[in-house]
Amino acid sequence: MAVFTCAAILFASAFAARAETDHAAIARAALTEVIRPFYAALADETAALSDKVGALCQAPSPDSLEAARRGFAAAVAAWSKVEILRFGPIVEDHRYESLFFWPDPKGLGDRQIRDALAKRDESVTKPEVLSGKSVALQGLPALEYLLYGDGVEALAAPSEDGAFRCAFARAAAANSAGIAKSVAEEWGEGSPYEKSFLAPGPDTTPYRAPKEVTLELFKSFTAGIELVRDQKLGKPLGATPEEARPKLAAFWRSGQSLANAAGNLEGVRALFAKGGLAQVVAGESPGVEKSVLFDLGHAIDVLSGIGKSMAELVKDADLRGKIEALRVSLKSAGKTAADAIARGAGLAFGFNAMDGD
Repeated sequence: MAVFTCAAILFASAFAARAETDHAAIARAALTEVIRPFYAALADETAALSDKVGALCQAPSPDSLEAARRGFAAAVAAWSKVEILRFGPIVEDHRYESLFFWPDPKGLGDRQIRDALAKRDESVTKPEVLSGKSVALQGLPALEYLLYGDGVEALAAPSEDGAFRCAFARAAAANSAGIAKSVAEEWGEGSPYEKSFLAPGPDTTPYRAPKEVTLELFKSFTAGIELVRDQKLGKPLGATPEEARPKLAAFWRSGQSLANAAGNLEGVRALFAKGGLAQVVAGESPGVEKSVLFDLGHAIDVLSGIGKSMAELVKDADLRGKIEALRVSLKSAGKTAADAIARGAGLAFGFNAMDGD
């Protein structure tokens, strides 16, 4: 009887700890510290990129091409931090895919872009028309091909080919900037998304209870780690150098693959540290949150410090070993944090976050 009573007290204590999780505070922190500032940065950087591509079209030269490429890298860096947030306005009307059509293992986007260039399809040079065409033609991967892919030398000097290619790039950049601006605005004060996110109830969509918002953030955290570990690093790396497929990496043409993965983890870290999830872990398992933050920070530092392209990395035995070790540590950190968050916040656990179940 004493054993049963003790167990009952422990269960009640655990339930009380979960009940004390302030889901509303987590939502507020995530919105004000992560979602809004990160989408605002994306809107700013894509707008700047659009201006730089426009300047390139006005005065094509090696210098203006390089300026456009720097703008592209800055936009990719901003995108990388919000890429893990697959909820909210970004998933409406195929905005996510329109901005970032990836992965594309069969090269569908490349074929469509090359076809549009070969045929000089004028429709891809008009942002308002391009936005209604295939998502593979619209966003950052398409713009990367136009700024770094075959035939890019045409952009560095006045020519008919260069003028058409640049007009296509200008439309893709404008489309990306338009998407980013709309998403940032739709997370603004007084918006329906803000209401549902901060004050969910029976009549709000897509969230009807505060815990559903925490679950959404939890899924973004776990899926973000899995995205980097398996998709951004594991797939291009392959089991052996002979099986490596570096062109499966995101932004491989521009050499931004590792920076993109590091940016994804920066988004994960911010969501954890600033979005309230670390506090849940600390309440459930004090000290574990520091270990998780250390592992995430170490992974970001490693990826940021390699200084080589994915094509170079996959052939380097030492770097391959370093990345494999990093993948193991990410898996451990992700599972440890996920278990603690699920227990501490009273969330259902056991689904594959990448599936969105």
